[in-house]
Amino acid sequence: MGSRQKLRAVVIEANPEFPLLSERREIQVVGRFAQTLRALVEAGPKGVTALDLAHWAVRLSHYVWVLRHRHGLHIDMIEEAHGGDYPGKHGRYFLRTTVELIDAGDGGPVVDTTTCHGRAAA
Repeated sequence: MGSRQKLRAVVIEANPEFPLLSERREIQVVGRFAQTLRALVEAGPKGVTALDLAHWAVRLSHYVWVLRHRHGLHIDMIEEAHGGDYPGKHGRYFLRTTVELIDAGDGGPVVDTTTCHGRAAA
């Protein structure tokens, strides 16, 4: 069995009125929470759905809940209609907090250092 994925990131709490007073804090997430954070950062403004991550994110709403409530990240969700054999709605999640991925949690660099800036809802 392989080790759980770890990810270190810097969360930047923007201060629009006084940009120099923006606050930075470091977080570390592991396992599916790390995978979810990476997926949200990499998705950028298009966001992610459970279907996008179906090969591993069987509890995406829970992973997002933990990132919101334990790590203080601003993640929005909008409902989208879908058709098919079982029409209905699904959620699309958007990372609004600015996050810089630092490393894989073991001191090694993240393959593609990515920054996701919070964006207004589409």
